[in-house]
Amino acid sequence: MGEFKESSSSQIGSEPMTARLGLSRKVISLLDNPLAFFLSTRPFSALISAMLSSAVVFIRNGFSLRGVLAGLAMYCLTGFGFQINDLIDYRKDRAAGVQRPVATGILSRRTAFVFACILLLITFALSAWAGAGVKVLAVTALALIFYTPAARKAPLFKGLYVAGLCMAPLYYGSVVSGVQYSWSPYALLAVFIIGREALMDSSEMHGDRGAGMVTVAVALGATRAKWSGILAMAFSLAALAVIAGSGPSRIWAAIALILLLCIFIWPHLDDMKRIELSRIPMLAAALAIAYS
Repeated sequence: MGEFKESSSSQIGSEPMTARLGLSRKVISLLDNPLAFFLSTRPFSALISAMLSSAVVFIRNGFSLRGVLAGLAMYCLTGFGFQINDLIDYRKDRAAGVQRPVATGILSRRTAFVFACILLLITFALSAWAGAGVKVLAVTALALIFYTPAARKAPLFKGLYVAGLCMAPLYYGSVVSGVQYSWSPYALLAVFIIGREALMDSSEMHGDRGAGMVTVAVALGATRAKWSGILAMAFSLAALAVIAGSGPSRIWAAIALILLLCIFIWPHLDDMKRIELSRIPMLAAALAIAYS
């Protein structure tokens, strides 16, 4: 969860979509175009959140329906967050040419709002079926609603907000499984996410500055923000490998660190591609925490 600033996640072009489905750019219903609704949840990012919640439950309690329900609830909640984000950022996304269903008009804002409400209702229904974690999901839903306004008002601290959102699936899984983790692995994962946000800010500094947002990159400069972010990400994973308890936890922490290093030393990758790929070591780090 928490990839709300990345415009590259699960984007779809309005012309290819309408050409494939034989539709003009107009309001359509859920039955007319279920694919647009599915893509509007940004399935890749939402699936990562779902996998984290399910993985924690499976690791601690074994494969179960409860773990599946936890993953589905987190997927729907993450999709809800993306719908709200797209609704709030509608005008900005249209001006920037962002190719998402709401911004391109494939889904109307009213339709997207109704879909967001449906996703939220499904989230709580699934969580109630799983039998735990409703309060965690309620707090996370509120945090998702206020994310964009908070990021605009205090962009310098946006990384902390994103870190909390990104760790919500892991924490939700721990609540459903009935196993709590110590604070230190969570803190290290938060450092990784804050570093990743600083790296992302360095790539988007000109647009943020034009919008009057004083992000970490605007405050420190693009180069300093970039290297500060990279060092924070590498340090957090190295420290996680050191404090990891069990064998599987150490293995996943080492995998996360190796993957991160490969991403940044691999030639001919631009910064946006490195940022996108850095979600993979972040997922491995989360699994290291789940096994700790």
